[in-house]
Amino acid sequence: MPSVGESIEIELMNTEDTGAAWSSRDFVRHYYNGRGRGITVRETGHLSSIVAQYIGEVSERLKGNIARIARGHPNGTFSDDFVNTYNMTGIVFSIGDTTIGGRFTGNSVSEFGILTLSGQFEFYLEDEFADPADVGVEIIDLGETIYENIHRPLDDYLHGRPSGRQRLGIHTGEPYPITDRWSGTFSGQIHADPARSNF
Repeated sequence: MPSVGESIEIELMNTEDTGAAWSSRDFVRHYYNGRGRGITVRETGHLSSIVAQYIGEVSERLKGNIARIARGHPNGTFSDDFVNTYNMTGIVFSIGDTTIGGRFTGNSVSEFGILTLSGQFEFYLEDEFADPADVGVEIIDLGETIYENIHRPLDDYLHGRPSGRQRLGIHTGEPYPITDRWSGTFSGQIHADPARSNF
């Protein structure tokens, strides 16, 4: 815990979902039928839970980084960028390991050995759904897969019927980006002297 009088509070904004939660089957369906159209995480109904897990993992590190950068800019503005990969398999298997990063910018006012801080965050998430095999064979209806991807194209071919742009016996899909953005604010007070601080 920070020493008495010290705290940095983080408040997040714009993390609401706009759609019902997608299953692994929904991600695969979009791979085959979405023509590569990118989607936002909030469209899939998983943004709020991913953000909650993310901030649970990084909150203290973000606060420590804010304090470290702010001490180098007493009575001034400060900023820093951050990015890392996080495992979100427990939230939504189809997203799995994903890149989350962002930037914070703030202002520091020094008085009587205390820095008063305030500022904002811009966060982003970047991922790609590229390989439906990664989400597990159990989501695929084997009979439907054999019929749609092998039997029907072969039957069309043998009877001279066009089978679209698919290659014979292969149902192709298009990888698609999964992205999102959200924001936040921070405020608080820390000791200017790191030796007196737990931040």
